[in-house]
Amino acid sequence: MPIRPFILPKDLDLMNSLVMEGFQYPENPAWSVQEDEKEGMIDRLNGIKRMWPLMRFMQFFAPSLRNLMHGFIYEEDNKPVGLVNYMSPPGRPAEWMIANVTVLPAYRRHGIARKLVNATMSTLGERKAKFILLEVIEENLPAFNLYKELGFSPYASESQYDAPEMKTTHLSLPDGWSLTPLQDSNWRIRYELALRTIPEKVKQFEPLSEKKFQMPFLLRAFGKLFETMGGAKNTRFVLRAPDGKTAGTAFRTVRTRPGGVNYAGFVLDPQYSEIASQFVQHVFAEIQRISPARRIEITLNDWQIPLIKAVEELGCTKRVSAYRMGLLLPEN
Repeated sequence: MPIRPFILPKDLDLMNSLVMEGFQYPENPAWSVQEDEKEGMIDRLNGIKRMWPLMRFMQFFAPSLRNLMHGFIYEEDNKPVGLVNYMSPPGRPAEWMIANVTVLPAYRRHGIARKLVNATMSTLGERKAKFILLEVIEENLPAFNLYKELGFSPYASESQYDAPEMKTTHLSLPDGWSLTPLQDSNWRIRYELALRTIPEKVKQFEPLSEKKFQMPFLLRAFGKLFETMGGAKNTRFVLRAPDGKTAGTAFRTVRTRPGGVNYAGFVLDPQYSEIASQFVQHVFAEIQRISPARRIEITLNDWQIPLIKAVEELGCTKRVSAYRMGLLLPEN
């Protein structure tokens, strides 16, 4: 059979090589995996391999970890030429994400991606999935049309930006505003902010529940170990307005090893849009102070208008935009 199941940990190196080669688009370089991104990918891969015995052990105590990475490999001419992964977040067995739909350039337009996605959808139906989500680059019309034919609908979009180096070392926020670390255990702040800021259409495909934000201690500890093994450090922050209310949250990932990319994420309640630019600039400057001379990537959802305006005014460059597409499966 040309399609076989993805096998862990045996296929991890194969997955990495297929993604690095398959996500190359000479005609659209912005779509491609960037050179500095590859360094982080390799570190994360090596981290998974080193932690695999521990992960297998933990799956006995946290069964949801068994859903973190599955997939299929497509083989032709006696070699692997295509890949798809699918996964479900811990605690949400009805929600699944399709990712890494990859076909090597020489084998595109042969219907391989369709076969891989169809195999995945059939498997997820057997697993009683209710929601299947994926992302596709907006300008990638062949892939977008394929997913529409398979029943997926676009319900949101997001854009990835590259941040310029901040010229200022001024890190303070206006009087009365504060940005302080937010522990993962203090999940309710993020949950309540999401209830206020995420549009209803998005909630139809990505239902909000407390479980989506809660993370058991064992999984939090495992996540911290994984990020350390992968050469990164993640930190969350809460932004509070002068009236003491939660105005937003920020997330940053900084590299702790040479090379790679830093990441930043933001959520802002639109009623506090006046702080957007200073909020973003503060986080960028702090990332550059901690982990200098690296590119910072930011991904913003299309409904985050004040934040989009802020990053563009700060000189961030939009690299690529993607649709988020979803499929609601009928009740079995």
